[in-house]
Amino acid sequence: MVVLPESILKQVVFKPRVHITDIYLALILFGQVFLSSIANLLSVDNRLVMLVLRFSIMIFSYGYIYFFLRDKRIQNYFNLWTLSLVLFWFLYLIRLFFDVYVSGVSLALPLWELLAWSLGSSLPIAICSYILASQQSLDSALIRQIKYGVLLLGISTICFLVDPGLAQGRFYLEHLNAITCANAGCALVLLCFARIMLCRINPTEIDSSRLITYSGILIGSFIVIYSATRGVLLASLLIISASVLLLRSRLNFTGFMKSKYSLQLVAVFSALVLLISASPHLVEKLFTPRSANTVLTRLEFWKISFEQFVSNPSMGIGFHLQEILGKLEIEKGIYYPHNYLFESLAIGGILMTLPLFYCVFFPMIGFYKNLKIDPNVLPSGLMATQAFFYSMHNGHLGDFPFFWMAMGIIAGSKYRIKTGNGINSQF
Repeated sequence: MVVLPESILKQVVFKPRVHITDIYLALILFGQVFLSSIANLLSVDNRLVMLVLRFSIMIFSYGYIYFFLRDKRIQNYFNLWTLSLVLFWFLYLIRLFFDVYVSGVSLALPLWELLAWSLGSSLPIAICSYILASQQSLDSALIRQIKYGVLLLGISTICFLVDPGLAQGRFYLEHLNAITCANAGCALVLLCFARIMLCRINPTEIDSSRLITYSGILIGSFIVIYSATRGVLLASLLIISASVLLLRSRLNFTGFMKSKYSLQLVAVFSALVLLISASPHLVEKLFTPRSANTVLTRLEFWKISFEQFVSNPSMGIGFHLQEILGKLEIEKGIYYPHNYLFESLAIGGILMTLPLFYCVFFPMIGFYKNLKIDPNVLPSGLMATQAFFYSMHNGHLGDFPFFWMAMGIIAGSKYRIKTGNGINSQF
């Protein structure tokens, strides 16, 4: 009988896990834009492609959770964060079924679609990401996502230039929202920025390819800007600026380096202005009265949602919120307030929002306290910040798997397991 050395055995077991984790994260971050672009080019129904993608991610998530917990002590993972997560979605589903089958509420979206978002794209991804992050640091895996992002979004950009082309004036496809495209591009830009920062802080520890990194910045910036989504563009600039300020003491800028990076900043800003000027939709949204109208519309949705919460603060008004917002004249076809907290407060009141509040804010607060001590967690911190920005002005509670992935990663990082030592830390 041949006995493999322990070091070789670890590589045999660990390498497939690394590849599986990388592909899983890549599908969540960039898969939707990539597959939609291919489907559009081949004239395939994009809705079917998206169903296959989301179903595949769901099956993997539930399968990984099952096989992992089958051989582990579940009490190690059933803590306050996971309890809050499960409780939030349990209350969400109880309210959904009650409103549909007891109160007779007419939903703006089909019941199966809301179930698919919650039980298929949110809960399993959050728990799976949490378990993955509790086993190993996913920050290196996120840095490796740059090469996947350059490949997948690079192909997506080529497909977009072929069909429908720049004449469309904006980066979006049938059944693929421009905001989804912009967030994929933003994630790639932020991960490239994280690599640049970490190379500056730990030049010997980070494997850096400048060509891939700057290609990622170029591709991601093009998608962000040509998607003409102001929120994502402003969030990108704010996140990058805040990160530089937060870690400035570790960057060790000399006089020469300050001049060098200042020149690079001027070059990037100039390129940014040229790209913005090439996107007529973004220019219109940034510098015309339409910009203020959109902001005022969002504020009105938030105001109405908060008023519904005040009318029943403990339990909320349920999915009647969709009917109320859908009847508004200020903007048709909007059935949710584009803010996760306001939506949760209006639908489920304080009872449902407290678990959500804990799931989001407690890991984020603890995580960012550690960022100054250990800047190597910057990639997951940037992803969580981007997801949080999105949740405050876009989408509804279940429609952005990226958000639940990011929250699961930073929560899992707090519970990381050391070999043979159980839970490393808790909130």
